[in-house]
Amino acid sequence: MKMTWQRILLILLMSSISSLLFAQNMNSPYSIYGIGDIETGVYNRTSGMGGTGIATRSAEYYIDNNPADISALPRSFYFLNAAFTGKAVTYDGESVDQTNRRNRDFWVKGIALGVKINNFWASSVGFKPYSNVNYNFSGSKTVVGSSDTYDAVYEGNGGLNDYHWINAFSLGKHVSVGLKSSIIAGSINQTETINNATVVSSIQTKQQDYFGSPRFEVGAIYSLAVNKEWDFSLGGKYANKTKLPAERTITVTENTISILNENIDKQDRFFLPRTYGVGVTLTHSKKTTFAADYIFENWSPLNIQGEGWALTNSSRLSAGMEFAQHVNVRGQLVEKRYFQLGGFISNSYLQVNNTPINEFGITAGMGGKLASNLLYTLAVEGGKRGTTAQNLIRENFLQFTVTLAYRDFLFSKGHKYD
Repeated sequence: MKMTWQRILLILLMSSISSLLFAQNMNSPYSIYGIGDIETGVYNRTSGMGGTGIATRSAEYYIDNNPADISALPRSFYFLNAAFTGKAVTYDGESVDQTNRRNRDFWVKGIALGVKINNFWASSVGFKPYSNVNYNFSGSKTVVGSSDTYDAVYEGNGGLNDYHWINAFSLGKHVSVGLKSSIIAGSINQTETINNATVVSSIQTKQQDYFGSPRFEVGAIYSLAVNKEWDFSLGGKYANKTKLPAERTITVTENTISILNENIDKQDRFFLPRTYGVGVTLTHSKKTTFAADYIFENWSPLNIQGEGWALTNSSRLSAGMEFAQHVNVRGQLVEKRYFQLGGFISNSYLQVNNTPINEFGITAGMGGKLASNLLYTLAVEGGKRGTTAQNLIRENFLQFTVTLAYRDFLFSKGHKYD
């Protein structure tokens, strides 16, 4: 097979990401709060546009930014979509030194299988991370009633996943609606280890929270051909407030001897907020696309807070553009490859020491066909998160995303659908 420059670029990028597999897990300092770092990124064809795609539908690629997006999938095909990211982070702050300044990691960001069941109904199943917990801090602790100081280590890991089933319906030529039914589930593990070198004693307290709850998101898209050159789409989505109950297990050991093992039901442990999203997409001559999204999460009424931190209303604004190249195949215009630019700015849901932990980034991407049935998307994202004010930590990150989509004809009793 002829080696093109796109395949060479993909091989080089995959090689660089594969090297991250041997790195340590990503230490995310802000994942100590709440249910961890909540995933706000999007990992599909829209990654190079800042994840902008609430009003974007595609018959060539699997896009699920909005539950109604998959309504554009062609009836004769099924899609198997997988996304992977590699991320490198440099930390800045008073508590950062050369031993903990840099980190990197690799993740699977989602797998989905989608199919157009008939002319108006599309469906898909899949999973993706919802939140991530991974931190490791060390310090000192004074026990109440004593002047002695002990070394303390705080560790956390785990997170929640979004296991979902999406159904989308085309209501005529202009309107599509969709419903995403999810189970948000997973565990968060937090460990405190206190050491006393004088008496060679170690007390470890391990707290495990097991979460699980259904969550529903609805979406709609209105599409219109303004004239022969311009196409317009307006999309929106909504998810209601969701209770996220948890079962907690606390285990305390001293020098490996268990001194407490207790199960606690916490039915009001956490809530997920009402979420609103709106997007607009303009496409010129099926080649040049401009898109913008706005997402708002209503955290403040939930009154979730702890010592020195609180969750507050958050918003994310993203925009991007795409330039597609087409070739004429047997009288039909077929997309050969595309290039993207974009960016985003996010007012975070998290405040620490009355300081918001905000984020912004710029993105670029490209994609096309590796083979007749295999599509690829490459994206790179660079940005900053957090601040060094109030003795906090700023993260400077560079992230690579690879999305692969395999598509093929459906078969039934040995016959292909038309």
